[in-house]
Amino acid sequence: MKTETEKKFDKLIKEGFHEILKPLGFKKKANNFYLQREGLGQIINIQKSTWYSKDHIHFTINTGLFLPEYWMGLIYNHGKEMPVFPGETQCLIRKRIGAIRNQHDTWYDLNEKTDEDSLIMEMRANLTKYILPYFESTKTKAAFLNMLDNEKLILAPLGKLITYAELKQFDKARSEYLKILKEKSNPYFLETVKEYGKKYGLG
Repeated sequence: MKTETEKKFDKLIKEGFHEILKPLGFKKKANNFYLQREGLGQIINIQKSTWYSKDHIHFTINTGLFLPEYWMGLIYNHGKEMPVFPGETQCLIRKRIGAIRNQHDTWYDLNEKTDEDSLIMEMRANLTKYILPYFESTKTKAAFLNMLDNEKLILAPLGKLITYAELKQFDKARSEYLKILKEKSNPYFLETVKEYGKKYGLG
């Protein structure tokens, strides 16, 4: 049986997210929403902290931009089927709501005393004022590349190299390849770098 707090959380997911995102074409799976758009996937994930209880839910909002070419370019995905509903952790570009709002890392608390209607309004504002405009500005592969070029992002070590190569930006891919070879010293990692260099003819 669900606690009062869990019931409030379910209401928050429904009224704070699903009711806005469903008409826009987002598909829902658990606390995740996904939209395939112009060759890019847009993902919203509501992440609960594992350190809290059923009576006190601590959560944040993660977003991801899923680039099929990047996913396919990863050597360990060779031969696998493209995910129909990719997760936020499978995305190269990932941002939490705090980063999108240009503020500190932001988490929210929900318990039996919480006024869930106020929190629902805040979630709807997060969507309409911040997340959806962010998605609108990053809905194309050109915009995705522009972010890689111009923003300071926390990325997988070979994220830029693979993306540039898969999107046929070979000069940028080669530049990234040579930069990594120069900066990194771990022999096992360099072996992987050279494997990608061989794959894309960057050596």
